[in-house]
Amino acid sequence: MKSIAIDFGGSSIKMVLFQDGKISKRRTIPAYSHKGLAPRLADTEAAVRGMLEGEELREYAGVGIAMPGIVDPVRKKVLGIYDKYEDSKSLDLEQWCREAFGLPMVMEMDSKLALMGELNSGCGQGYKDAVMLILGTGVGTAVAFDGKILNSRNYVAGALSSHIIINMDGDQCTCPNSGCLEATASGWALERLVRSQPEYIASGLAGEDEINFRILEKWYLKQDKTAVSVLKKCVKAWRTGILNLIHAYDPELVVLSGAIMNFRGLYQMLTEGLDRFIWDCCGHVEIKRAEHPEDSVLYGLYHLVKNFMTVYN
Repeated sequence: MKSIAIDFGGSSIKMVLFQDGKISKRRTIPAYSHKGLAPRLADTEAAVRGMLEGEELREYAGVGIAMPGIVDPVRKKVLGIYDKYEDSKSLDLEQWCREAFGLPMVMEMDSKLALMGELNSGCGQGYKDAVMLILGTGVGTAVAFDGKILNSRNYVAGALSSHIIINMDGDQCTCPNSGCLEATASGWALERLVRSQPEYIASGLAGEDEINFRILEKWYLKQDKTAVSVLKKCVKAWRTGILNLIHAYDPELVVLSGAIMNFRGLYQMLTEGLDRFIWDCCGHVEIKRAEHPEDSVLYGLYHLVKNFMTVYN
């Protein structure tokens, strides 16, 4: 089967062609997501058509679209999104796909697709009950039962677990609450956390033009006190998030992904001794790194195009 996958990410728009479950071609263009989605559709169409040069569109089964927000995959609508592509809730992307490519379209939230991709083409093959934690600018989550992505009446079940409150007196989140996992430890919350440390002024981090996890890693490896303290707080928050997901959803597998997982030694920090805090009745829970962290969403789209009726029925 051939299909087209488009991942409208916050920083970049990834487009690939699939043939029988393997990526045959790919293109990436800047997202400029703060300017909205509508202004990027023409460039997206042009990039996809560039990949399709010499191909027959009628050989393609459909187009899969990933969005960084809550999606109704049945009506193919964006229901909720924050700080990027804010016009997407009013766009008819199904009509755009028909006009641009003459193909049917399926759509889903990026974090759910990432888990779908790992279950079908990555580290989750052979597992049916799984949760995913994606550590990046924000914190993404998804849940699967019996091999199917968990969805609810408003399609938020499992997708907003980063907004479970882990600190009643914590910092303000981008959502209406305070003390959420994402507000405590994420890419966008990092600078606030670093600057709040008592020894920040004396830290090497104070001289950096920007603060992100790549910079934090540099100073952590130099044993900078502030960097060590901040990472310790983040690890504690993420371990708490993993435990909350395990106790809420009873998975056999936890998948860890996202750019922050590139931090040296982080996987060991997150997983070492964690089983001591899991209730015995949960049994053994595997914790794995995503096999395709950069492409999990795209593989999920391939699976969704191929099996849409099975996935949502």
